[in-house]
Amino acid sequence: MNGNLCAELSTTHRLRKPQFVLKSKNMKEKTLRQAQGEKPDHRKLGEQLDLFSFHDVSPGAVFWHPKGMVIYKELEKLIREENEKMGYGEVSTPILVKKELWEKSGHWEKFKDNMFQFQIGNEAQGLKPMNCPEAHLIFASRIRSYQDLPLRLAEPTGRLHRKEVSGSVGGLFRLYQFTQDDAHIYCSPEQIEKEISSLLKLALKIHKMFGFKSFFRLATKPDEALGSPRLWEKAEEALKTALKKSKVKYELREKDGTFYGPKIDVNVTDSLEREWTIATVQIDFQVPERFALEYVDKDGSRKRPVVIHRAMLGSFERFIGILLEHLNGALPLWLSPEQIWIIPIASRNNKYAEKVAAECNEAGFRYIVKDENETVAKKIREGEVQKIPYLLVVGDKEEKAKKVSVRQRGKGNLGQMKFDKFLQKVKREYDERG
Repeated sequence: MNGNLCAELSTTHRLRKPQFVLKSKNMKEKTLRQAQGEKPDHRKLGEQLDLFSFHDVSPGAVFWHPKGMVIYKELEKLIREENEKMGYGEVSTPILVKKELWEKSGHWEKFKDNMFQFQIGNEAQGLKPMNCPEAHLIFASRIRSYQDLPLRLAEPTGRLHRKEVSGSVGGLFRLYQFTQDDAHIYCSPEQIEKEISSLLKLALKIHKMFGFKSFFRLATKPDEALGSPRLWEKAEEALKTALKKSKVKYELREKDGTFYGPKIDVNVTDSLEREWTIATVQIDFQVPERFALEYVDKDGSRKRPVVIHRAMLGSFERFIGILLEHLNGALPLWLSPEQIWIIPIASRNNKYAEKVAAECNEAGFRYIVKDENETVAKKIREGEVQKIPYLLVVGDKEEKAKKVSVRQRGKGNLGQMKFDKFLQKVKREYDERG
């Protein structure tokens, strides 16, 4: 493992060993089915739902299809919205960077074998395996005041490359090329607690959206720790206080922190009772020293900021893989590539179906009019296989009454409904992102 900075966040890109817990007879039966290979597989779901594919011409990378990109972009939108609410400034940094930066950060010494390297002229360069060092250059690009802190910089679309061990790459869980919703917070020691509390709230909010059960682990000062013992104590106390105020259960992992600062692992349990580390929140005392980061305090003295590294989803690719298996492909309405199918009973109902489609479009929903020359029953079965949240069947009766017959995924036939009432229902569901 890289002994520096956001390399520790590589744990959010790694596949954790599934942990199955027997809680009841039903759980035992489910676990038996899982052991027999019946559990959802995101690779099969990706093919079934036409989300993505993999090709030998680019090993360790994913080819996103149009439907898959809808999921990807919706998650990007979510992270950007939350970043804006919390006062982050968005940045973008180069992918190819000279060796000297990685030497300064410590990555070249401890992580170079996991980097894709190039010799360009007389200069050694590498594809970035993490965003941290370049974010620090942005912080250091001008004189900072205590009034600028906390300074929050986010790079939610930072494309990263890591040369993983041969044979370890597989599906969306471990790739050579991936995107991490990275962010860095530069603050004073006194501001740590408040910033960590905000990050814990955000993690809980995001996990709740997808039905994950969250739990936390606090890792404290290891024997090989660097930096002031007083600063370590202050940081650990701030993390403990933030966890307690957030009223979340957490497990204390003594001496399990990184050498440059304590951390909180944000873990979830999915519907298959597997444990995943989704996010890691880390405090870093060492990078300000390596990069000579400083700000001017109230009394005019120059001080080192504390750096907080965080990624709420880890990598987008891995998170989508986990989510597909957790929900068996039945994504929530707001995240579904196709949200509504409109199924006319006969060709004479096509005009009304198009009118319904136009109103869905105006309301901002993703829809498909299924007017192929096939039976309604076949279209409904196909919609269920494709995990479509809502199927709207329209015939003569619906057209005359300005209604739609609604089938909701997981609930079946809801009967006829005034179309404006249906739109109100799905708008509420979309806005709640539940």
